[in-house]
Amino acid sequence: HMSAGDLFLYDDRFQPASPFHQNVGQSFMFTDSTEMYDSTVVPVVNYPAKPMLYSLLVPGLGQYKNGDPLWKSAIFVGIEVGSIVAAMQWNKQAEDIRKEYELFGDEHWSIRDWVENTQINPITGLIQYADFKLDGTHSLDLHLSGSLAEEFGEYVSSDSLAAHPEWVFTDEITVLQDQHFYENIGKYDQFVGGWDDIDQWYVKEKTVEDTVETILMTPNKKDYNNERARSNDLLKMANYAITATMFNHVISGIEAVFSNQRKARLKAKENQTDVGLYYDPRNKYGIGGIKVSFQW
Repeated sequence: HMSAGDLFLYDDRFQPASPFHQNVGQSFMFTDSTEMYDSTVVPVVNYPAKPMLYSLLVPGLGQYKNGDPLWKSAIFVGIEVGSIVAAMQWNKQAEDIRKEYELFGDEHWSIRDWVENTQINPITGLIQYADFKLDGTHSLDLHLSGSLAEEFGEYVSSDSLAAHPEWVFTDEITVLQDQHFYENIGKYDQFVGGWDDIDQWYVKEKTVEDTVETILMTPNKKDYNNERARSNDLLKMANYAITATMFNHVISGIEAVFSNQRKARLKAKENQTDVGLYYDPRNKYGIGGIKVSFQW
């Protein structure tokens, strides 16, 4: 049989102690001297966003501020510098090549050849492959001067040459040699007659998805397009390098935050000491033992 005394003598030594018998569930908890409140000490607040902002501005700076190994900062700085230098070099090379192929086009393509050759159509037997029309699908921008400008306006489309091919024999007409112009003379069959080696024309086949396109080429047009393609490829590589710098900023910022939070968690666990008393009803003062824990 169990009596009230038995219940009273129940060994509850592993329950936390309390300074008041009626609050058995509470415990005496004493912190070590390093954690006691001191009104003169300003608590250090950790802002994990700060290293991220540092690294977003300068990759590797957040890692440096976190106190990470220097090789981390060196990696991000190296990627940043390497990407910027590569982008500048590829842009410069692309610009140099652009100037060269534009000069080449100015030397070997002329509006007078284009009008004359389009009228006589030297592509004998292959007219179905070429859009040999002055007023075809595409057009060039022309600048008129003198009497032509007074009669027709200062700027007209090359479609006007279908009705006035004689304009090309005057000194009152020039082609606006902008990006649109340099793209058209190398891309479309309509303008192949303007190349000075049109007598060496040939057909090039190009597969686009499930269809095969035929393109009229000349040796000069081929060299021109090859250099244009080189320039465009270098510009793409420069854009990839710029994209790499953007990702470098973002990745450096994210890594700086993770590193900061990881260090903050480890620091919070360092040297944490807890001291507590266990309640024992059989003891005169209700204290059954002392609990000491140290975490590192």
